[in-house]
Parts: sequence; structure tokens; C-alpha cells
Amino acid sequence: MAIYLFRHGEAFQIGEIEGVHSDDQRPLTPKGKKATSKVCRGLMELGVGCDEIWHSPLVRAVETARIVSEEMGCTNLVEKGGLAYVDESEELFLSLKDLDPEKDLFLVGHQPYIAEWTVRLMTGMVNDHVSVSKSGVVCLELIPGCDPPMAELRWLLRSKHLQTFA
Repeated sequence: MAIYLFRHGEAFQIGEIEGVHSDDQRPLTPKGKKATSKVCRGLMELGVGCDEIWHSPLVRAVETARIVSEEMGCTNLVEKGGLAYVDESEELFLSLKDLDPEKDLFLVGHQPYIAEWTVRLMTGMVNDHVSVSKSGVVCLELIPGCDPPMAELRWLLRSKHLQTFA
């Protein structure tokens, strides 16, 4: 099973547009939408598939997940607690061990969890020593039978690099 940790695209800041008064309401900017679409086309050129998308409930992650869904033809979107930076993620993290090993999963979320989960799945340690750009993607191969879940790094690509494949 491949797990793609996808950081949401560039979003407006609080106060930049009318009606956005809290961090969880921040939508993607036009640049963020365009970059995310292009990243998805680049992923498809690399042969990446998608069976299911889990995303945080924050607006920018929901919008990113919808773009991934549309661009990659993956209609199975699931909103999950544990993917927003304010959530407790342990239960969601441990649920990875129960996934179908034949399916490819996208997790659309936020820093610091994208970085923390990358390091934790590779080393078993909780650290934040990986930098993932907005619309950047980390691809990990989940190792079957590990409890807690463990994975091997396939690749980590910045948004600008993935867009060159589109």
C-alpha cells in the first residue's frame, strides 16, 4: 500500500478576503488551486493511483482533497478527525495498520502532522525534521503487518517539481 501525504495548497490568510475570520475557514487561493491541480496531473504522469482520500475538515484541506478527487478520478473522499493540526491524531495513525494493502491512500492535511507522520512512519519516532511545501507530496510504502504502522520512503517532492511533470 502506498500512502501519499499531501499538504494542502496555498490558502488565503485571515482577513485577506471577506468572511474569513478564523484559521479553519481559510480557502485556497487561485494560485493554490492551480498548483494543486498541476501537482495532481504530475502525479498521474508518474503513474500514481488513488483509491481513497482522507482529509481534514478545514476548508483548505477539503478544497485540496476535492481537487485531488477531480483530477485523479478518485471519488472516495472521507473527512477524518486527526488530520488537522489541532486534532489528536494517535487513533487515526494507528488505524493505518488495518488498511487494505492493495489500496493507495491519500492523506490531505497540514503541518506539522504531514512532517511528523512521515518521520514517525519511517523511524517510529515523533519528530518534525521533514519540510513539505504547500501542495508537496510524500509517498510512503506501508510495511504490512507492522503494529504500530511503519513505512519506507519512496519519494518526497515539492510542488514545483511535481508541476514540471504536468
